[in-house]
Amino acid sequence: MGSSASRKQGKNRSKGNVSQGSEVNVATSDREHEQEEERRQEEVVTPVEHTLEDKHKEESMFEEKELDMSESEVKGDVVASQTSMEPKDIMISYSHQDKDKMRLLKDALEAEGITVWVDEVGLQAGVEFLNKIGQAIVDAKLFLSILSCKSVTSKYCRDELALAYVSSKPIFPCTIESRDKVTKGMDFGMRLQLAPLRWFSFTNDKPFEAVFKELTKEIKNKIIELNDGQEKKDEPKKTSKPQLKRLRSKLNIHHRQLSVEGKYKDFWMKFYPKLDFVTWKQFVEDLKSEYATEIEQWYKEGDLDWLIQVLHREMDEDEDEIIHKDHYEEFCTVSGERQEFWQRVQEQALESYTMREVFSMNSSVRIDAIQNLAKFNSSSVIESLLDLCVDVDENVRAVAAISLARTGVRDNDHVINTIMKLLKDQDRLVRESGCLALGHIKAKKAIPKLVDMWRNDAISNVREAAAIALEQIGGDEAQKAMHITKVLSEEIKALSNKH
Repeated sequence: MGSSASRKQGKNRSKGNVSQGSEVNVATSDREHEQEEERRQEEVVTPVEHTLEDKHKEESMFEEKELDMSESEVKGDVVASQTSMEPKDIMISYSHQDKDKMRLLKDALEAEGITVWVDEVGLQAGVEFLNKIGQAIVDAKLFLSILSCKSVTSKYCRDELALAYVSSKPIFPCTIESRDKVTKGMDFGMRLQLAPLRWFSFTNDKPFEAVFKELTKEIKNKIIELNDGQEKKDEPKKTSKPQLKRLRSKLNIHHRQLSVEGKYKDFWMKFYPKLDFVTWKQFVEDLKSEYATEIEQWYKEGDLDWLIQVLHREMDEDEDEIIHKDHYEEFCTVSGERQEFWQRVQEQALESYTMREVFSMNSSVRIDAIQNLAKFNSSSVIESLLDLCVDVDENVRAVAAISLARTGVRDNDHVINTIMKLLKDQDRLVRESGCLALGHIKAKKAIPKLVDMWRNDAISNVREAAAIALEQIGGDEAQKAMHITKVLSEEIKALSNKH
């Protein structure tokens, strides 16, 4: 995390609404002022209104250009070794109110030969440096989260943890306050992320040296494991380029879910042993009954409603309010392995929550995530982005379309068809994002629909986006369609002028 003033400038990069309040000069502000600003910023997070009205801004997203992140740059002295964006072994996320504990851990890790990236110098580095936090998370081998009552309620710390999960990083939770106390301040998504993991407690219960020795051993073992895996990954393979299918895989391969004690019998076999399908209404009633204890432990009323929506989207594939057994079996199977139903429910909730946290409009790591998608792109990430294309929030749908284009996936009917459905969206920003995404992946299949959008959409920005997409796709079909439309438009205009 950087100072709140710098964070605020980073979040106010859109030409939409800008949060009100006095700007703090990071280079000259004292620590007390920074901490007070951080407390106020973390209490109220102002969403930034996303707009696609400037087509050149959107084109730049697809041309790998740097987005304009602020109106002015704050200058400061930066230690070269700390600001280096060379990938490190581990990235530390923390609240600046816990900076003393962070420095203690950082120094101890470096003394063990473990390279560390931390944004401590971001207090003087300005917006350009702070925008590298997301890249540092994606590039690092591991992610360490310093947990305190302040950090777990920080929007920035939650976003950083979410990006670490999405980019499939091994996560090391290090709490500096009691686990019970820290857990009470977490939202349900953060609890899902961290509950199955081993926590390292740097409280007064154990000497620092003893806990740190255990932590260092785990970190070094994981680094060796990752290095070995990378060597095998880099070996040339004689395989054809795979086509993505509806094959579920884990979003974070290093993460595991808690098992459900005493739930040995399969959910479907317990309630519907002789049935091949059941109504969605009945399925939900039985789910709430069977897992009442687990639901009460993890989900508040609003969270449960959201969970039910997620499961409905994932399991009612035919959208007929019927759950088929084969869809249920597909849902429970991940990377070819059959999992217990509630375990899959928790995993799906976590993945859906985390993806939304990273790619929502008020995410502090959204731009970094989109720009670095190629580094952690996987079939599970693409499937999760496809799910976000039907999110209830129109801003999330728009970002999902842009993000899918940035994954580099082409010639995939599932991806193209999903983005093409967005061209019918009631929200014009979603339609505009869909056009630009189809152009970026050069979806020839979408040419007739894009021509229709160019000719008939009521919003000029959407028409312009469709024209850009057609030019990007290119080819005889697109050029012919555009030429015919232009000729007809000119003839109609000429006839109108005669009268």
